[in-house]
Amino acid sequence: MTASHLPYTRNGLKFFTKRGGLTSAEVEAICDRAAGKYVAKKMGLGGGGGMPPVVMRVDLMSAYAQHLRDIIKERVAHPTHYDTPLKGFKVIVNAGNGCGGFFTWDVLEKLGADTTGSLHLEPDGTFPNHMPNPEDATAMSLTRGAVLAHGADLGVVFDTDVDRSGVVDDAGAAINGDRLIALISAIVLAEHPGTTVVTDARAGDGLTRFVEARGGRHCLYRVGYRNVIDKGVQLNADGVETHVMMETTGHGALKENHFLDDGAYMVVKIIIEMVRMRLAGIEGGVGSLIKDLEEPAESVLFRMDIVGEPKDAKQRGVQAVETFKKYIEEGKLNGWELDDCGDCSVDQGCLVDNNDQPIDVDAYMYRAKFHDESQKRLGWVHIRQSVHNPNIALNMQSCIPGGCKSMATSLFDGFLLTSGVNEFLDISQVQNFVE
Repeated sequence: MTASHLPYTRNGLKFFTKRGGLTSAEVEAICDRAAGKYVAKKMGLGGGGGMPPVVMRVDLMSAYAQHLRDIIKERVAHPTHYDTPLKGFKVIVNAGNGCGGFFTWDVLEKLGADTTGSLHLEPDGTFPNHMPNPEDATAMSLTRGAVLAHGADLGVVFDTDVDRSGVVDDAGAAINGDRLIALISAIVLAEHPGTTVVTDARAGDGLTRFVEARGGRHCLYRVGYRNVIDKGVQLNADGVETHVMMETTGHGALKENHFLDDGAYMVVKIIIEMVRMRLAGIEGGVGSLIKDLEEPAESVLFRMDIVGEPKDAKQRGVQAVETFKKYIEEGKLNGWELDDCGDCSVDQGCLVDNNDQPIDVDAYMYRAKFHDESQKRLGWVHIRQSVHNPNIALNMQSCIPGGCKSMATSLFDGFLLTSGVNEFLDISQVQNFVE
């Protein structure tokens, strides 16, 4: 049960089977069956008879923690202290008062690690210190400070329900977003040469070059962790070896871990690599694995609230995103063209859905790249309808300083003010940025 990054009033259930997390359609089917049983019981049509269910009390967390410890011990196979492979390492954990504190005492400390200086380990649903989120600036800043103050080898930041994570290296550098995907990709590509890495469409061009330089393939797909994971499952089913599926939010899964979005498992992979590097005498810690990652010069995010009646928000959101697509296709936005995912053997439902029978989508979104008057590419924009809230998210990324302002100006003047979407979108964030 989790609300994750959402308000506590939006608690929900996540379902898993041996083959991984359930799809949206499968969860919907469960909800429909539950609703049907509830109605039948209220109407006295059954549901209350028969033998009562057998209830067993099971300590799943202890079994899970032992599972993670066993993975680390087996894959490190330390030559002198097999059962305590983290002896001599200092690791800071910032659980943000979510449920990730167990990783400190049930995994790291039992493997010999020194966790002195760890932060906010006790669960508190009011989150008094900061939002438990590896993207949160305060969470990363506090973790960085603790790593440097205690001379730690690694810092770990979990989100509320530990399906997302980020790390801080021994030099205090935050590793989240594209950096985290690059780090995981570097580790996995060494184990599975040539594998495909699936990310959401907000990943930077530098990440694509990073993956390809190591012999991998990068598939850009729809925003939404289930979309990204499902894409990886689909690619594997179609014979395209795909071991890494991760959103830029830190939400990801690995094929070897049954396609589960498990932030603790991602950290386990990084810890194993950290220990292996020391045993091999490699200098620099895990941060050195991504020293050649090219990062964008600029990256900004705008939220455009959908104003008006809440019941119309979803339709208005679709209208705004589809109007953006049509403006580009009809040549009304100079310098813009719709982006695609490149060389991908399964293109159904990708950034531009060009199939005869498009797949059902949970939210509409497109990515477009922009060239200036001299045909120099400045960057890209990703526009999407939010699944959870009545707004449109607008991500921009540029390879040159000032590029985001140029793109924002083009969009503001050539689309937001002229297409009519400003009648139901609050475009003030973009306007303030441009001005």
